[in-house]
Amino acid sequence: DNDFTFAPLDDVVMGGASSSNFDDATGKWKGSVTDANNGGFIGIRSTPYVDWDMVNCQGIALKLATPSGTRLKVVLRDSVEFNGISWTSSKDVDANGKTIKIPFSKQVPTMFAKTVSGQTFSKDQVKGIQLVFSKFEYDGALNPKFSVGDFQVQVEEIRAY
Repeated sequence: DNDFTFAPLDDVVMGGASSSNFDDATGKWKGSVTDANNGGFIGIRSTPYVDWDMVNCQGIALKLATPSGTRLKVVLRDSVEFNGISWTSSKDVDANGKTIKIPFSKQVPTMFAKTVSGQTFSKDQVKGIQLVFSKFEYDGALNPKFSVGDFQVQVEEIRAY
């Protein structure tokens, strides 16, 4: 049962030329990513939701599959501020659809792929989740599994644990 919907948030918002879409009925996220015009990312972001109280949870688990294997950023937000602090983890996804776990304690507070110190994650008011395929990791480092071209991920399950 899906309690929220995803919408694309691609590098076109910053002048890039990548594009993606998400099919809520099938859980398929696909698109094309390019680094033209200083771009290099595609993403999907859930619509802001009422507070998800995850105080009794240790993290989130996602069952994802991608034909070629890749590294995604999994982002949680504890604010409805559109460009606010993002709680980010980079995870490798493979073709087997295995479940990846994101412990809250291992998330990195970021803003526009730059780490931000002195932040505290509010797991009692999680507002949304975002998946990002980007050429950037953190603080200018590059994603070693990034490549331009067609992209596809099957989102099978997202749950708290």
